[in-house]
Amino acid sequence: MKILKNLSLMAVGVGLAVATTSPTLAAEKSIGFMIWNTSVPFYSNLISTAEKTAKENDIDLNIQSGNGDLSTQISIVQQFIAQNVDMIMIAPSDPKGIVPVVKQANKAGIPVMAVNTKADTESGADILTYVGVDDYVFGQKQGELLVQAVGENAKVAYILGKLGTSAQLARESGLMDTLSKHPGIEIIGKQAADWDNAKALAITQDFLSRYPKGNIDAIIDQGPEGVTGAIFAHQNGRDDVLFVMGDYPADVRKAIQDGYVYGTVIQDPAPQGQVAIEDAVAYFNGKGDTIPKPNHYLDLPIIDKSNVADFPPAWGG
Repeated sequence: MKILKNLSLMAVGVGLAVATTSPTLAAEKSIGFMIWNTSVPFYSNLISTAEKTAKENDIDLNIQSGNGDLSTQISIVQQFIAQNVDMIMIAPSDPKGIVPVVKQANKAGIPVMAVNTKADTESGADILTYVGVDDYVFGQKQGELLVQAVGENAKVAYILGKLGTSAQLARESGLMDTLSKHPGIEIIGKQAADWDNAKALAITQDFLSRYPKGNIDAIIDQGPEGVTGAIFAHQNGRDDVLFVMGDYPADVRKAIQDGYVYGTVIQDPAPQGQVAIEDAVAYFNGKGDTIPKPNHYLDLPIIDKSNVADFPPAWGG
């Protein structure tokens, strides 16, 4: 038997505080959490804070990786439904493709929460809330940072994340909407790196080869993977190209400090794992009306050399 504990909840990033009393109804509840690919380094701190917060609240948390494959993700959620867990959390790779199995969970009476990546609620999926960042705003802020870096006239290459994920789609939409106000900035090439460092490096090398000095001013990456390319560019005398990243692991922080990367937008994974579990606890304790809906958005600070010393890395080192 698990021991009931007093519970004090404090959501981070948006300043939401929820208090509960002891004993808590959340104790001994079960949550199945499907993450589209747990091998992506970004998810390490999200997973660790989710596990820590679940343990503190006597919740049985079962995290499974979808290995980047939609059919595997669907199968995992179906297993959670068969196990009759008390809640299912999903971080899907395909916001539309995951909808049918979300509907199966809905039909089974199991609440579903999206974390970090969204499910398409317009297709009829019933989602308790989405915990994460507003990726459209993320893209807008990357656009603002790019304009700050290059001015009003520039040729820019764009490295995308995993095509079709809610983060990739929304970030691109936000960036392009911002750049529509700056018609002198031209996107001269786009390729997807799937949030993978090796792919991002190869794409950067290709861009630098295709566009010699004077033909490209910056490379912007939806994620942090482009930092390897930024270091490669510096080592090969291409300091004419500015780099703008997304997210804030230790290597991106160091690259900003060293001047290889101009700046980034922080999406801190740790609060996402913590706040998701805290929202689940609130729901289990009959305080679902305190959970922000349909989205529980967290902060998105912009980091450049002027403030990098004030922000520790979001993960790694």
